[in-house]
Amino acid sequence: MPLLWNRLELDKVPLKWDMLEAKLERSGQAQLDIHIGQEPFVKSALPTIRRVLKMILPHLGRWGRLYLVDVPHKIKRIVLDQVIAGHAPLLEAIEVLQDGYLSRTRTLPLKNTCPRWKTRNLFSGHLPGLRFVEWSSPLPDREALPSFKNLRNLTLGEGTLTDLTALPFILLIHQLLADSPSLESLEIDHSASSISFMLTTAGECSQLQILPLTHHSLRILIVGSTPTLRSTVLRTLILPNLRRVSRRYYNHYVNLTVCEAIAQQTRFPSLRVLSIAEDGLILGSRANPNIRSQIPLLAHAISNLANLRVLTLRSMSFNGDKYLPDLGNCCPHLRWLLFVLCTGFTMPAIRGIVERRIQAEGIHPLETLCIQPDYWANAEDTCRPSQEDVEWFSQRLMFRQEDDLHYLRQDCWRCSRLHPTKCHAPRLLEDQWDGALQVSTGAKFVSVGEWYTMTSIAEG
Repeated sequence: MPLLWNRLELDKVPLKWDMLEAKLERSGQAQLDIHIGQEPFVKSALPTIRRVLKMILPHLGRWGRLYLVDVPHKIKRIVLDQVIAGHAPLLEAIEVLQDGYLSRTRTLPLKNTCPRWKTRNLFSGHLPGLRFVEWSSPLPDREALPSFKNLRNLTLGEGTLTDLTALPFILLIHQLLADSPSLESLEIDHSASSISFMLTTAGECSQLQILPLTHHSLRILIVGSTPTLRSTVLRTLILPNLRRVSRRYYNHYVNLTVCEAIAQQTRFPSLRVLSIAEDGLILGSRANPNIRSQIPLLAHAISNLANLRVLTLRSMSFNGDKYLPDLGNCCPHLRWLLFVLCTGFTMPAIRGIVERRIQAEGIHPLETLCIQPDYWANAEDTCRPSQEDVEWFSQRLMFRQEDDLHYLRQDCWRCSRLHPTKCHAPRLLEDQWDGALQVSTGAKFVSVGEWYTMTSIAEG
C-alpha cells in the first residue's frame, strides 16, 4: 500500500535517514508530500540540505505537495530554486510558513540571508500543475512578492504584507484575481504595525475611487484587516459566486459602508454568511458619522441576499426598529440570526420576525437566535429579553443570550494541536474547523453533529 509511505517528514532531529529511504522505496510511484521543518538546519544547515536534496530530488517528478515550515531563509531559497529548475508536473500545492503556528511549539532564532534573492517570477510558468499556494513569509517590500498565476487557492498570511497603504493593497488584490481567473479562495492578511497606521488607512479608504473588478469564480474572500479596509475591498469588487467573507460567523466584520454595494443585486448574490457592524474600526467604535449615515441602506442591502444563511449584526442602533431589516419577508434561506451588542430594537419586532418565518411559505424558519444586549452601554430594557420572551423564543428555536464564540479563543483548533491538555474542544480535522461552528455553554461545548450542521449551512 504505497499511500501509507508517501508522507516524508523532515522536521525533527536527528533525521532517520534509513527510515526516510525506506519510505521512498515503499511509496512506489505514489505522489509524495514533502514536509521540511526548521530543526534539522539549526546547527548544520548546508550539509543537511545537501543530503536531503540528494535523497528526494530524484523523485521530484512525483512530488504532490511541498511544505516549508519556519526553515532558514537560505534553505527555503535553495529548495524552491531546485524545484523550479527541475520538472515537477504533479506538484499542486506549496506552503511556505515563516514564524507561524504549525508544526512547532517554540521559536528558534534563525538568521535570514540572501536578501537579494529574486522571488518576483518564482512561480511564473514553471509549475503548470500548481493550484494551491500559502505564502506566510516576511518580504522586504511589495515588489518582492512572487507572482501567483492560474491558482485555485491562495493564502498570503500574517507578516507577508505589513504597513501597505489602502490603494496598493486593493490594487494587489485586483492583480491577484486577474492573474487567476479560476481562483476560488483568496485569504490575504494586511498587517499594521500601529493604531495610527490603521487610522491613516481608514482615512485613505474614505477617499478612494476605484472601478470595480468582476471575478466569476471566487467563493471565499478573507481579508485579515480592519472592517474599514475590508469593506473598502468589497466595494471595489463584483463577485457573483462569493459565499463568505469570514472564516467563521463571528469574525471578519464589515461595516455599513458595504451596504450600497450589497444593495446592487449583481454584486454578491450568492453570499451565505455575513457579519456586519456599524463601524468597528477599533473596538467597535461608532464614532464615524459618515459610516452611521449608511444605516438607512441596511434593510435594502440585506433584502438582496437571497442565499444568506447566517447573519450577525453587531454594535448597531436601530433607532426604535426604524432601521431593523424586515427579516420575516426576505432572505428565505436564513437559519441563524445574531444581535450582538445592538440597541434600538424591541422584542415584539423580533418575535414578529420569528413568527412570520414560521408561517410564511417558501421561507425557512429560523433555527438559532442570539440576542446579546449591550450591557456596558446601558441598553434600554426593550433590547433585553424578559423571562417570558426567553420562554417564547426557546419554544420555537435555539435561543441564546450571549454570543459565546465572542469569548472563545479564536485559535482554538491550533491550541488543540499544540496544547491538548489546555483545550477541551472537539478534536476535529483542520478543514472541518474552517467552516464549522462551536458554541459553549458554561464549560460544555455543542456536539460534533452541530458542527457539521453549521458547515452545511455555510457551504450548502
